[in-house]
Amino acid sequence: MINWILDNKEWVFSGFGVTVVAGILVTAVRLVRKDLTEGGAGKTSISITNHNIMSNEGKVAGTTTVHDIDILKAKTHILFIDDDQKFKVVDILVKSGWVHTRRMSDVGSIDDEKIQKAQILFIDIQGVGRKLQFRDEGLGLASAVKDKFPNKKVVIYSAQTQGERFHDALRKADDFLPKNADPYEFQQLTERLASELSIEP
Repeated sequence: MINWILDNKEWVFSGFGVTVVAGILVTAVRLVRKDLTEGGAGKTSISITNHNIMSNEGKVAGTTTVHDIDILKAKTHILFIDDDQKFKVVDILVKSGWVHTRRMSDVGSIDDEKIQKAQILFIDIQGVGRKLQFRDEGLGLASAVKDKFPNKKVVIYSAQTQGERFHDALRKADDFLPKNADPYEFQQLTERLASELSIEP
């Protein structure tokens, strides 16, 4: 093809040749578009737009869209285990659309139905885990939950600024937040962890 273009460059780059080549290209593009719209229903088409790779849903590969977040909010089950029933972050998450957000003051069994159903667990370090007699309270509970359910996301949070820094639970947990972190930080972390779960949007 390249040899033919080189041999016929005077004709190809003349006004007539450019018109013919442009017409061929336009026809080819139309045929591809027609094939994608008629025969390609349900298939993912790839196009380059502003240097971002886009799918046929208009979503940049590897990103989470607002639509995806809304779906995750509707499907993700979140559990806060905290003896402070006035902790406002729980209510803020529910109002933000995370409709399956629950709280409990403590658990009597690792196999509790709420723990089994939850995909993301926020566990306070103080005041919980007592019913199961964990010496390290919430840290012991978080460690046990992560051992039994390694696919669940476990976040430890605490009002204490001092304390056990080398506990096994801190290495097992998916993240850690201070209890007085802005509610927005809890929301951002929830979005990130939910998008890491294998929840089909």
